[in-house]
Amino acid sequence: MRYYIVTAKCGHVGKGWFIPIDFAIKARSASEAASVTRTMPRVKHHHKDAILSVEEVDYYDYEDRSYINSFDPYLQCKSKKDQMQEFDAIICRIREEDSDGIGIKEERSVKPVYDGKKRIRNVRQYAREQASVYAMLEAI
Repeated sequence: MRYYIVTAKCGHVGKGWFIPIDFAIKARSASEAASVTRTMPRVKHHHKDAILSVEEVDYYDYEDRSYINSFDPYLQCKSKKDQMQEFDAIICRIREEDSDGIGIKEERSVKPVYDGKKRIRNVRQYAREQASVYAMLEAI
């Protein structure tokens, strides 16, 4: 058996966002280590690019990564409530996916949209709702 550090995209932080996490995996080959990591909880299973890197390491690096992960606040969360309590420790690690879903986008390229003082989170949905409201008003 060989030891690997597999970096994977982990979810549960919002659509289009991820946290890169290094997992310590014991496997026969790098491809087996990647497939084992893909099936782990919190990893984005349905993304083609969920595995960012696979690196073979020695036993001591493997043990170090296992120990670090045992105290990782993101990996210790069991519910949304737990995750929100640890949000300050997690937020600095969140990355945004590119529009094509590949790679990392460091900064937001879209300015936020406001309706008065209220920030609009989903602009397309807001526009559709406004159009349906105006259509109903015209029908009256």
